[in-house]
Amino acid sequence: MLLGCSGPALTPASAPPPTTSAAPSSSRLGLVRATVDGLIKAARAGDRPGFDRLVSDRDPTFRDRARLLYSNLSTLPFTRLQVRMEPTEYGLADARRRLLGPSAWVQRGVVTWRLLGDGTEVEHRIWLTFLEAGGEVKIAGTIDEPPGSVQQQQPSWWLGPLSARERDGVTVAAGSGQSLDRWTQLAEAALTNVREQLPDGLGSSWNGQAVIEVPATQRDFESVLGKPAGTYSSIAAVTHRAGTSGDALRIVVNPKTARLTSGDVQSVLEHEMVHVATRSPESPAPVWAEEGLAEWVSMRAHPDQRSQGTDELLAQVRSDGPPRSFPADGRFQAGARNIDLAYAQAWLACRFIADRYSESQLGRFYDELDRGDSIDEASQSTLHLSEAALTSRWRDYLAQLARY
Repeated sequence: MLLGCSGPALTPASAPPPTTSAAPSSSRLGLVRATVDGLIKAARAGDRPGFDRLVSDRDPTFRDRARLLYSNLSTLPFTRLQVRMEPTEYGLADARRRLLGPSAWVQRGVVTWRLLGDGTEVEHRIWLTFLEAGGEVKIAGTIDEPPGSVQQQQPSWWLGPLSARERDGVTVAAGSGQSLDRWTQLAEAALTNVREQLPDGLGSSWNGQAVIEVPATQRDFESVLGKPAGTYSSIAAVTHRAGTSGDALRIVVNPKTARLTSGDVQSVLEHEMVHVATRSPESPAPVWAEEGLAEWVSMRAHPDQRSQGTDELLAQVRSDGPPRSFPADGRFQAGARNIDLAYAQAWLACRFIADRYSESQLGRFYDELDRGDSIDEASQSTLHLSEAALTSRWRDYLAQLARY
């Protein structure tokens, strides 16, 4: 079972505990920053010899890693890419110090980057290992993150080989083993449908574009999200605020989603694009309204599809009666029990409003919730119903569906 969702707000990044650390001299910090700037400029210019001159060969295993970074940095459609190194230096573990020498150290850098389609820039924190020899500073590794560091989101291009393409407002970055052609084609079709099917008045601040990242592996998927291993295995895709700061929303797709039919994959993308259009990860609306609207828009484009869990929900209605209230926010959290039932309830709540009232009233109802109104206030304003009356009529609607 794979479901789509939107992610929670960002947690501010913090530095690890200052175990063995020191502030470098201004001259050495200048050399570090010059090395990093030189690496970025060489990669973006396609200057492989210039890039290699700034990479240490003291760790033989770093060669493949450096080759990967050069490939990604030289080919991806960045509209901005900058790395600002923070001044504090941290010591290495004993084994790494023996390999790289006593002059090696690690520093944290802030990567600011943007792809075509991003609404704003994205920031991530990365760790770079350096060594100094003969008055030069070279990069010597990327694996020496100090102990105690807080788990954070990682750039997709930091994790493995990536290819990307932009077409008609959608940018897709796909990891190894993913078909860039297929993802781009389905994303382009999904974007067209969402632009057409989104209720009038919603998405007024949306630029009409979307950025989609499809990591190569399940672990990479969770690393891009900054989540512990295994916590998002049942989630097909997530719309989240990318990076440690900023307002850019991106869709990150679980690589297992590629196993679905093309129609199902397109529905997942449409669901997530509604979250992008409405900026739901930062909305005060109840999650059932966010997820229900996204399901409703995606199902509108595919009338033969139903939200996962619909059959089970209607069976429960037949045996035990309809649910007494709209699903609580916690029922949509990754790993929650019976999460598919919560999605089915949310979808049928939004479908009920569109069917029994109108699509435009559904849009206005969501817009009021998105502004911070309570369910009762939004329902009174747009449907002329109290929250209790709205809930009662939705329960009757479910009971009627269950009879067929």
